[in-house]
Amino acid sequence: MDHVDRTSNRATVRNTFAIVIGIFLLIEGGWGLFSPVVFGVLTTNVTHAIIHILLGAAGIGAGLAKKARGFCIFLGALLLAVGILRFVPGVGDLIVRILNVNEAVAFLNIAVGAVSLAIGLLPGRSQSDSGGSRLST
Repeated sequence: MDHVDRTSNRATVRNTFAIVIGIFLLIEGGWGLFSPVVFGVLTTNVTHAIIHILLGAAGIGAGLAKKARGFCIFLGALLLAVGILRFVPGVGDLIVRILNVNEAVAFLNIAVGAVSLAIGLLPGRSQSDSGGSRLST
């Protein structure tokens, strides 16, 4: 497999991840508009749900447009920040008050955030690039 094939495959993974995580966020956000607990363990509120709906739509759009790199990096940084801050004394209380983030949500945010950031930072061409050897940075 040559360099172009590897970088194209990485872009495919990135775009697919954005679409899949976007669908999950839309489902979780929509459900969160009507219930303070989703999937039996993840706490949420209306603010948290609306943020997830917006992120889900952005992820699906970015993935379908084959431009998911920036989305994955942004989502990863955001989820890592919220997940880690949930455990910081004082700040964690604010995160709970604003977004109703319990420990399960915080750990999930850290895990998904790390994966999203790693996928976003993979070197690779955007699939929409035509022919040239320009690499995403």
